[in-house]
Amino acid sequence: QRPCSLTPLPGVLKPPAARARRVTFEDEVVASGKPTGSIPSAKGREKPGPSSIPPGLAPRPHTLPDYVVRYPVIRSSRQRESYKGVFQDQLPRCQGTVPGSSWLSTIHQDWAFLPKQQRCEYLKQKLTHIKARIQEYDRDCAGTF
Repeated sequence: QRPCSLTPLPGVLKPPAARARRVTFEDEVVASGKPTGSIPSAKGREKPGPSSIPPGLAPRPHTLPDYVVRYPVIRSSRQRESYKGVFQDQLPRCQGTVPGSSWLSTIHQDWAFLPKQQRCEYLKQKLTHIKARIQEYDRDCAGTF
């Protein structure tokens, strides 16, 4: 009986080693079409630069909610009244959509529960922002009289 050998037989080819592919996500590509954080190599292929951060570990940009941009610091009493009108108009919408204590049964009955909950949270944050702007204006104006 012949001993089992792990050495490859001469003339038998091994399959080529698989090369790892670099996946570039849409948010990593700048206007030029080249991935960010990489430098071109001599062969024309892209290689990660020494200071590049792996895509999964890169910090995500902090986006501001639209109401922060839409409702800046109040500069006049007319603007304050406008903010107050928006607040009073949207407050009943937020109060009517707050989930009750039986939220588990609501989830089973209403498949749109999570979008409604997210909308409620958005409205709550928006109204809190508007209320804070009005209070800042009132506080600042109280010292000018």
